[in-house]
Order: sequence, then structure tokens, then C-alpha cells
Amino acid sequence: MQGVSRIYLDTNIFIMAFERRDETSDRLAQLLAAGDTDVEPKFVTSELTLSELLVTPYRQNDDSLIDTYEGLILTSSWLEVLPVAPPTLRYAAVLRSQYGSLKLPDAIHLSTAIGANCSHILTDDRGIRDEYRLIHRRYGQSAEARPLTVLRPDEPTLSSFLKKPGQ
Repeated sequence: MQGVSRIYLDTNIFIMAFERRDETSDRLAQLLAAGDTDVEPKFVTSELTLSELLVTPYRQNDDSLIDTYEGLILTSSWLEVLPVAPPTLRYAAVLRSQYGSLKLPDAIHLSTAIGANCSHILTDDRGIRDEYRLIHRRYGQSAEARPLTVLRPDEPTLSSFLKKPGQ
């Protein structure tokens, strides 16, 4: 997909890839496997993702899935995992002030993506919509980050990511 250099992966993308069995989950698994190569786009997520991913496997005592998620999030060379740091939390608050319907975890994900200079976020969360602009005004100064565009894990989007250059 042109114009996409860094994609933020929301928690539900990992859940769809590893906890569901359907055509979309197969395509997402292919996409994540392709991330292990040196091709664009590069993937980014937050430490918050690991915490969200582990709830169900802990509840179900699923050690295999816990190991899978920890392996992906903690040791993948193709996935940049960013901390939930104070600036991320401040900008999450700014986003929530601008977009009143955002839940705090979603705002943290969006803030992390914007802070990592991602152009897009891949999510199936319908509470995250369209495009987000972070505009921060304080002490008479204004800062505006690069807009973040929402992508859905549908067939055309996933196919475009999996298409080899020149195809």
C-alpha cells in the first residue's frame, strides 16, 4: 500500500490473528509473518497491548497462548513495542479532550501511534474511527502531529499489504 511506512497494530489485530479461525485471521497471520522480513511497512504497538492480550489466556490458564503473545510482543524484531510513558499519557488526555467518545485505552493506543510517527492504525475497533489529529495548545503555543488514518482488516487492505512490490 503506497504512502504507508509505519503501521500501528491495535490489540484486536493480534486477537483476530491468534484466537479466531477464519479467512481474516489467516490473512492477518500472513501479514504478521511477513513482518518478520525486511519489507515495508514496519509495525508498531504499545506495551499496553501485551496487558490487554494476556487477560483471556490468564483467565483460561492457556499457557501456550500466553507464551505466544509474550514471544510476539517481547522479542519480535519486526515489531517496535513502545512504553506507556508520561508524554503518551498526556497526549492521550489531549486526544480524549478533542474526541469525547474515545476510551482511555484507545486514546493511549492512538497517542502511542501518533508519537511513533505512524501514518496508519490497523484496528477492528469500531470506537476508533476515520482519522485523528492531535493538536496540543499550551502556554500560547500550538503543536500539531501528523494525522493518523484508520485502516480496517478487510480483504482489500490485507491484500494490498501482502502484495509484493511490482505485482
